[in-house]
Amino acid sequence: MKEQRSAYYAYCLLLYLITLPLTAWFALRNDGGTGLFRFLYLVSTWLAYTGIILVPTFLAATFCCSRKSGKATSVLVWTSRIFAVLLAFLTHLFLLVDAIILVKFGYHINGLVINLLTTPGGFESMGLEANTLLSAGVVFGLLLVFHVCLLLFCLKSDFCIKLASNLPIKVIQWTFPVITGVALLISLLSTGLADFRLNKEVLCSMDAFPHAPTMRMRSFLRKIGMEEPKQTDFHRFAAKDNGKSRVSYPLLPIDRSPNRSRPNVIWLVGESLRADLLSPEIMPVTWEFSRKGCRFLEHYSGGHGTRLGMFSMFYGLYGNCWDKFLRNQRGPLLMDWLIEDNYQFLCMTSARFTYPEFDRTIFASLPASALHEESNGKGWERDIRLVDRAVEFLDSRDKSRPFFLFCFFESTHAPYTFPPDQALTQDYLDKINYATVSAKDATRIYNRAVNAAHHIDTQFARLYQVLERTQGLLDNTIIVITGDHGEEFYEKGFLGHNSTFVQEQIRVPLVICGPGIAPSVYTGMSHHTDIVPTLAPLLGVINPPEDYSVGGNLFLREYHRSHMVVCGWETAAFINLTHKLLLPLGTKGSYFNRKITTLQDLPCNDQNDFYRHNASELHQAQHDMFRFVTN
Repeated sequence: MKEQRSAYYAYCLLLYLITLPLTAWFALRNDGGTGLFRFLYLVSTWLAYTGIILVPTFLAATFCCSRKSGKATSVLVWTSRIFAVLLAFLTHLFLLVDAIILVKFGYHINGLVINLLTTPGGFESMGLEANTLLSAGVVFGLLLVFHVCLLLFCLKSDFCIKLASNLPIKVIQWTFPVITGVALLISLLSTGLADFRLNKEVLCSMDAFPHAPTMRMRSFLRKIGMEEPKQTDFHRFAAKDNGKSRVSYPLLPIDRSPNRSRPNVIWLVGESLRADLLSPEIMPVTWEFSRKGCRFLEHYSGGHGTRLGMFSMFYGLYGNCWDKFLRNQRGPLLMDWLIEDNYQFLCMTSARFTYPEFDRTIFASLPASALHEESNGKGWERDIRLVDRAVEFLDSRDKSRPFFLFCFFESTHAPYTFPPDQALTQDYLDKINYATVSAKDATRIYNRAVNAAHHIDTQFARLYQVLERTQGLLDNTIIVITGDHGEEFYEKGFLGHNSTFVQEQIRVPLVICGPGIAPSVYTGMSHHTDIVPTLAPLLGVINPPEDYSVGGNLFLREYHRSHMVVCGWETAAFINLTHKLLLPLGTKGSYFNRKITTLQDLPCNDQNDFYRHNASELHQAQHDMFRFVTN
């Protein structure tokens, strides 16, 4: 029994020693500075974090030998062994998956990832192909086998049993909790002092480890006589509410002209359709069609992901309000106006309406019969069937009523699918294996997106043909063509979207055609929140945009956007004509992951000048983020 107990302690010790270099990777990857205070924080957090995440496994392993042999049954012992192995496997799996996400997308496992895995349709939206899933399955299987073999080695190996018999068990029993406890105390004190003293090296390193514990102790430090340094920047940009806020949307009742026109509305959105994909070479038909209306050269999404990009597009509000509207299941005013005017609806997607939860937000006020999903087959195949149905709808609709047609195209979403015989360029990566893909594949992956956008253009063309061959239809129809967000192909270090606010991930095309819209090119900065205020007067709305939106009417000569906010899951970017400021939406720390760059994502050193010159715009941006949410 003593030898067995020693073997379990040897297992715990080996597991701890194996995990230390894994967690050390997170600390070594962080580049927040070189100061001694930062070094102390990273080392203490490394030791504490490693111990904390292994505590469940250690407890399960210790339970295996915590009873006398006469009382412990073999079933109980084997159950606890299996439980210990599973806990160790899940711990290392968490570290492995988090590291992959951090390298590929720049963030840890967070609410976005959890939402992706737990919401119906979320996993499918990732666009993972069989080769990626197979590679992941092999790695996960090997990891599980490793942990089974590690425990069996400690229990069955003569060498390990002899070695374990000589282990100073009492020393090990006390050393682990002491090291972990002292390291945790130093780590927490470091974060508390750094938060109070505004030590940016530590504060910018607080995200090194996934979900490492932190502490704030400002009140206590003030009581013992410490003085806070004077802050020179804008430290209260935005924070998530406490869940008690309510929606106040619109701010005033909407008035509409009794003699308003009722134009048809066709809304075409390409998933991950970034700005440069709308070009005469890649999307020639749409480029030519855009000459009938207004094309916007400097247009930005309201988010670097679908959820917040689409929210800002249809509500005319910043994406930080998403959670509140989802809880209230409040649809956008645009849908209210169309329902009031007895529109026919057909809203279609080549993905799912449940992820993101558009069935409970954007289209919450529509009947289920108005929503149609194409979810079988490859993205380009789904898009073809989607247009088949759209053409059928346009031909068979009730001609006495106006209609709203929404189409969300999936071809340009990873893995960027298209009919091989219609490829615009042949130099593309045949399959994307996310387990092995890297920046060296950037050009060939981008070419996949080019081919996918070209395919979407052919499908758009089918809709344009219906509009042009049906007498009077084009003259009485508003057409919006845009993307939900952009897509990066390693230009700034990442692949895909939802990771950073670089131009590639947030710039999208925008074309608006319709009655009374003169052919033109808009060269100023525009944002997804401007789309609804721009369309509202065409739908008879009399109210000024500030009653229902943070955007403005792009067709008014006096309206010029000087700044905007683009939101992510836990971060947001304030963007003006020259710079970007990245700040957290949460309350983990004012300086946590704070970053200022130029508009083109180059480093910026004049931070104090930035805050001083943009103070009024920053305050206005924060006000707008919460203007339609009240406590």
